[in-house]
Order: sequence, then C-alpha cells, then structure tokens
Amino acid sequence: MFRLILRIAVLPLIVLSATLLTIRAQPYSNPDVRSFVLPDGCPAPCFMGIQPGVTKPQEAIDQLRASSLVSKVGVSESLQTVAWFWNDNPSALLNKQEIPALFYNHDSVSSIRLYTTISLGELLLELEPIREPQIAMRRTIPYDTYKVELYYLGNGYVLNAIVDCHNFWNQPTHLFLGAKPAFIDSNSSLVGSLNEAKHMIDMTCRHRKEK
Repeated sequence: MFRLILRIAVLPLIVLSATLLTIRAQPYSNPDVRSFVLPDGCPAPCFMGIQPGVTKPQEAIDQLRASSLVSKVGVSESLQTVAWFWNDNPSALLNKQEIPALFYNHDSVSSIRLYTTISLGELLLELEPIREPQIAMRRTIPYDTYKVELYYLGNGYVLNAIVDCHNFWNQPTHLFLGAKPAFIDSNSSLVGSLNEAKHMIDMTCRHRKEK
C-alpha cells in the first residue's frame, strides 16, 4: 500500500520536474527586440536599412525622409550630423522623447545613436554573444548617489545605460551602432566584465551605507 502511494506521489513530481527542465532549456527570445537589433536582410549593425561603414550619407537621409516612422529630418553639414524626430507612435521600443542621430564622414555613415526603452539585460539576451566584450564605466551625476554610466562594447555596437546598485539589468539602454564614440576611451575606465562592474557598484553602495 505504501509503495502504491509513493508511486502516485512521485509520478506528478517527475512530470513537473521534466516540464520545468524543458522550460529552462528553451532559449530566451523576444522577437520584437531581436528584429530591432538584428533585422532580417540587413547585416548587423543596421537600422532602418542604414549600415554604418556602408551606407552613403545622402542615401541615409533619403531613407529617413521616406520612412513613415519619421516626421522631420534635420541635417548639419558642418557637424556632419543628421538628426530626426519620430512620429507620434513609431515603436514601443524607442524613446521618442530623445532625439536620435547619425554621424557621417565624406564616404559613409560612421555611427547611429538611438535611445530605446529596452532594458540592458534584455538587449544582452538578444544580441549575439561575444567572447571577450569590453566594459567601460564612469561616475555620473548626481554624485550623492552612486550612479555609473556603463558602456558595453560589442562587435559594431555599444550599449550605454546609467546604472546603480538598485537598478542594473533593467535600465533603459542607449544604442550606438557603428564606430565607437571617441570619448569612451578618454573618460572611462575599463573593467573585466558586467558582473565585475555590478560587484564594484554594489560594494561602493554597501560602504556608503555603513558610514
């Protein structure tokens, strides 16, 4: 009798465990975010068909002006910069309160700067894994709390988020496609990994609380 009860009790446990293992084995995927950072038919880095290092400046300007997502495009030839405004509802993944821009040289677009509502952790899950990414960080205002501007340097892109000991993986992220911004090397310090950066921030916050 006891063996029968044990078998009845163990069977649901085995089924539940197998289900949980199957769920955990499934790779995380958010199709909307993935198509945003890794669009089909346009090798990354790419946005709206514009590829840094490939697309010519005038081609990029024409592409933006022809897009139904864009309401206005401004060009500064002296700064070699193109900025634009989104329409009222371009995408839930874009922060329309900020002004995106692209930068170019004589031959092609060099980089694109985008402001997203996508969290740092979610973007990292969708981007292709990098064996040895570079992580740069620098203190930012307000200095009475330990906020850090974090840069994740990948292949052809940079993720940028302002993080602290309370909010790290879920912070909205700026995305630079193409050439790495020059100020990262001059104004930031490199650390070994994202986990190391998070540990440093946590330790600093802990020390501040203990004082």
